[in-house]
Amino acid sequence: MRLRDARRLAAATGVLLTLSLLAAGCGCGKRGGKHGSVDQLRVTRLRYASEERKATCYVVAEIENVGQLPIRKAMVTATLKSKSGVSRGANNAFPEGLQPGEKRTLYMTVATHGAFHHVELSFHAADGQG
Repeated sequence: MRLRDARRLAAATGVLLTLSLLAAGCGCGKRGGKHGSVDQLRVTRLRYASEERKATCYVVAEIENVGQLPIRKAMVTATLKSKSGVSRGANNAFPEGLQPGEKRTLYMTVATHGAFHHVELSFHAADGQG
C-alpha cells in the first residue's frame, strides 16, 4: 500500500467515525421524542401518618400522568402545612419515565418542624424540562 492510499484510508476512517458519533448523539430514538410537562400530573390518592415522638410524617401519594405524552422526570414535593399556611417541613420524590395513563405510588418521609394540619403535594419540572 502506498503512502497516499494509506492517508486516504485514514481520512475516510476519520470521516466515518465522526459521522457515526454525530448520528449517535443527534437525539434519535428515545431521547429525541416529545415529552410532556408536569402540568399533566394529578394526585389520585394522598395519605399520611404522623409520628410525633420521631418528629416525622410518612406520606404515601399516588400520582397519574393524565396527558398524552410521557414525562421524562418530575419533582414531586410533599409540604406539611399548619392551619395558617406556614410550612412545617418538606421532602421531594423524583419519579422518572411516567407513561400516559400510568399511575405511580410515591413514598416520602418528611421531618416535621412543629405541628401541622395537612399535607400539600406540588409538581415541578426536573432536568430542565417544562
